[in-house]
Amino acid sequence: MISVEEALRIILEESKALEGEEKNILSCLNKVLAEDIYSRDNLPPFDKSAMDGYAIKSEDTDLYKDGVSIELEIVDLIKAGESSDKELKNGQAMKIMTGAPVPEGANAVIQIEKVEVREDTLHISEKVKNGCNVIKLGEEIKVGDIALRKGTLIRPTEIGVLASLGYSKIKVPRNPVVSILTTGDELVEINETPKFGQIRNSNEYSLKALIQNLGLEALSFGIVEDKKDTLKSKVKEALEKSDIVITSGGASVGDFDFVEQVLNEINADIKFQSVAIKPGKPISFAVIDKKLFFSLPGNPLSAITTFEEFVKPACEKMLGKNMESDNTFPVILAEDFKEKEGRSKYIYVKIKAENGKLYAYKAGSQSSNQLITMSKANGIIIMPEGIGYKKAGEVLSGKFIFK
Repeated sequence: MISVEEALRIILEESKALEGEEKNILSCLNKVLAEDIYSRDNLPPFDKSAMDGYAIKSEDTDLYKDGVSIELEIVDLIKAGESSDKELKNGQAMKIMTGAPVPEGANAVIQIEKVEVREDTLHISEKVKNGCNVIKLGEEIKVGDIALRKGTLIRPTEIGVLASLGYSKIKVPRNPVVSILTTGDELVEINETPKFGQIRNSNEYSLKALIQNLGLEALSFGIVEDKKDTLKSKVKEALEKSDIVITSGGASVGDFDFVEQVLNEINADIKFQSVAIKPGKPISFAVIDKKLFFSLPGNPLSAITTFEEFVKPACEKMLGKNMESDNTFPVILAEDFKEKEGRSKYIYVKIKAENGKLYAYKAGSQSSNQLITMSKANGIIIMPEGIGYKKAGEVLSGKFIFK
């Protein structure tokens, strides 16, 4: 067995961002840029008012003394989206709305709340600095500057930046195609009534949902019978049609577990076949002609855990996302937790915020076939390798799941 950290390092080393494709900006939410975005404009494209108020010459207020207001003649009104064809002269002011162009000759804007108006005369009772409440041309960004760098995560704010610069389409890495093969003669379709010894094929649907949760589409090959030649044929077909192939089940060393034999026969570069994680020990990872292959355990808890810990990061790396950040955080144990010593243990729990801190509560049995426990949980805590017992009040690393 190799450690979780080593397994993830190997996977990310083999996962490469896919080639870029041009898409409408609204189709790029939560993706990353595959190119630098340069500004096509100065933002703002003119000196504009940051406030509703009055455009003035700041030097007109230099002579202000306590108790004696400065009086200026109001000569125009400038609405947002309009401009004045007049040049402001000393002793004059123009009423101006937020976002409107500052008129020629003006160098400051005083807020409407700070003045008095009597007929067409503006009364100012303070000194106003040059540039006050004026957003200068190009202050936000200038033509030719880099607005967004390659690799930037596209959030709603970045969509707004792109729209403000006139970009309706941009390049983002192509979505990886992910194939799913669920193996096992004991499996039946979910709309069938299982006979004695059979179970419904829940893994196919869990894995599809996990893939869709990443904004990707899954290509499902359905239930694959426990025959080596059948599995080999389906794996080869899946490799032709996708960037990542996932099998569920058939990863152990039983008489009808054929994944390892198939990988050897198709000359796969097997990187590892066992990881020190519980649940999920019998996970294999291989590379075939730059395609990624994951063989996940058949037990539902194990399949979902290994997908989240190993397949999801590979998908995100292929989408061009930055994989350097750690998404774990400290969680205080609200109860004693006891597990077998040995592998790193991923324990499904209920994480609750109490008095500004996060606490972990038991969610139920951690048996690898317990989907019900997982449905009650909203996070996991990680019991480190070699440790089997932690008391209430101690702290472990945790994270929320399926976000």
